[in-house]
Amino acid sequence: MEDKKSAARNDDLEIVEIAEFKRGIVHRKIARQERRARQKRHRFYAVLALYALGFLAVILLGIFAFQLPAVQVCVVLVLESVMAACLYDVKTWVQVLVFAVGIAAGIVFDRLFLMVLGAVVYLGAVLALYCMRSIFSD
Repeated sequence: MEDKKSAARNDDLEIVEIAEFKRGIVHRKIARQERRARQKRHRFYAVLALYALGFLAVILLGIFAFQLPAVQVCVVLVLESVMAACLYDVKTWVQVLVFAVGIAAGIVFDRLFLMVLGAVVYLGAVLALYCMRSIFSD
């Protein structure tokens, strides 16, 4: 009788050990997935912060270095960011065309520095959006 009880206890202990082992594996998988998600969020926020700092730097450069009106600088840069958000998924030649049209408009309207700053912001926005997409496509 005692042999049966000790055998039953050993079987129960083995089942408990197997269950704990499985839970440990599942816990490690969940922890690994959470760590990857956290790393993706950190990369996303790093790209977003880098773009925001670049945007602010270009605004300050346009206002203080090139002596451009603040309203014009902000409006053009916001419009370039919106255009980049709308067009970042199109073919490369369309991106180059938008870039060239912006520079040409700056030449025609005597605001070359303003449009070069806008082109830099457009390029930065497209690159930031591509980086953000690649972060979440993994």
